[in-house]
Amino acid sequence: MKLQKKSLLASLATAVVLVGMSTSASAGIDITNWQLNLNSLSGQPGYSNVANVLDSGINNLSFGGESYVTNTPTTQQGIYTSTDVGVFDITQKNGGVPLNLGGGQLTAYFTGTDLTNTNTGVFTFQGGTFSVYYNPTMVYGTTSANNYGSTAGTMIATFSVANTGNPNTSGGFINPNGTPASNGQVTVTGQAPTTLTPSNIFLDSNGNLFNQNILLSFVTTNASEDLSANKSSYTIDPNLVAGLGQAPGTYNGQGGPNYFIQNGGQFKLQYAPEPMTVALFGAGLLAMGWSLRRRSNV
Repeated sequence: MKLQKKSLLASLATAVVLVGMSTSASAGIDITNWQLNLNSLSGQPGYSNVANVLDSGINNLSFGGESYVTNTPTTQQGIYTSTDVGVFDITQKNGGVPLNLGGGQLTAYFTGTDLTNTNTGVFTFQGGTFSVYYNPTMVYGTTSANNYGSTAGTMIATFSVANTGNPNTSGGFINPNGTPASNGQVTVTGQAPTTLTPSNIFLDSNGNLFNQNILLSFVTTNASEDLSANKSSYTIDPNLVAGLGQAPGTYNGQGGPNYFIQNGGQFKLQYAPEPMTVALFGAGLLAMGWSLRRRSNV
């Protein structure tokens, strides 16, 4: 099939990535001093608490949460197709400064599919979505409804997860039993936001709208198996189990290498300049795009 110049350049212009905090994995340029404009939600019924609420000077957002990973064996020994479901609470910025959330909550919900190879000790994301929510009241962790409260309120942003085939940019490293490696880092690479509502929920340091060439970095720097879900010492919150879509009493290792995973890390917004963005989507695409861009300037 002939690849048209127009369609390729359009793809390059809209592609953005969620990348890790490490400079070796990151393809973007960190956005600093950006703003979370919750005031933009204040016109909705029940959201008067965020009137005039705008948190500025944000370099990154800190999160904590939990995920459940289900691994289904393939016909190849040690290789699994996996599904991930995660719930996260976002309460701080810049390494420990409380966010001004107007008495409400900022949360996130993740669903992903990945390919897990216990022979090589890596997994890579194949797809999924990462969505951010704001709710005017704090319910996260108090109920099994709305995915442990993580999807309560208004969805303000949704990012699609891309398959880069690289565990350093969209995946991570695991032990032979499928649990995260010690101090395991998980990085999710995604595309331009499919939802950004309202459009001025995120603003730059000058109070201007971002264009679509931004990315949200999602890094878990301390992913680890949640030992409270071990069968022999089962103390995990039942609401969390249900909120992650699991049956009551589900424990680590039940039915195979399936685990509850504790997560903690940071989100970053970044600009994804070409051709650095495209590099994460394959050297072939990069070569074609760069070639066409050069020809167009001749």
